[in-house]
Amino acid sequence: MNVQRIKLVVPVAGWATHGQYALVEAAVEAGVEVPAHVGHREDVVLYVLEGEVEVVADRERHRLKPGETRSLDRGVPRRLKAITRARVLVLLAPAGLEELLAIAADPATDPDDRAALLAVGGVQAVPAA
Repeated sequence: MNVQRIKLVVPVAGWATHGQYALVEAAVEAGVEVPAHVGHREDVVLYVLEGEVEVVADRERHRLKPGETRSLDRGVPRRLKAITRARVLVLLAPAGLEELLAIAADPATDPDDRAALLAVGGVQAVPAA
């Protein structure tokens, strides 16, 4: 994952919702892929503001355009790819992962540290087939 091509903003942090949810805005350059993984702690809702994003969840492929949403249940393998430059709102419920994502998306974070940090946050990488 090329984190230098992903910019995150957290307009609603989990502390503001007593941990119920967090809202993250991701600006992603075309071609950036979030590799296959399983989130074990939170359900995710994606809402595309701009651009086009491909989402594969539980082997089902969806192309999302502005105004479209996709729910990603916890425990289900998923991967994402920006087909074009995109802006996506990401609702995380419950909150918590947004704090780790901010660190993981920092280009200065060592890749091994990034993987360990995400693992602590309940995100498990899925090996490529």
